[in-house]
Amino acid sequence: EDFLPLALKQIAQWTTFPGYVLAGLLVGFGTKLSNGCTSGHGLCGLPRFSIRSLVAVCTFLGVGVAMSTFAYYVGLGPFVSQ
Repeated sequence: EDFLPLALKQIAQWTTFPGYVLAGLLVGFGTKLSNGCTSGHGLCGLPRFSIRSLVAVCTFLGVGVAMSTFAYYVGLGPFVSQ
């Protein structure tokens, strides 16, 4: 346990079984909403010039950049290292 970085220890401390269930449901909802998964849109949809996949990949990347920027400047509670 001593080899784990502080951030991983904090994530493990604050993550519970209901949290995992909620995360799984949100991933399933997002997959259903976007008619496919991130890798499916990125690896199969974009080479086929699918507009739906282009919009989906841009949305995935945009939300990822926004969340990482938010986490960097504001912090995410227990995930902020001391």
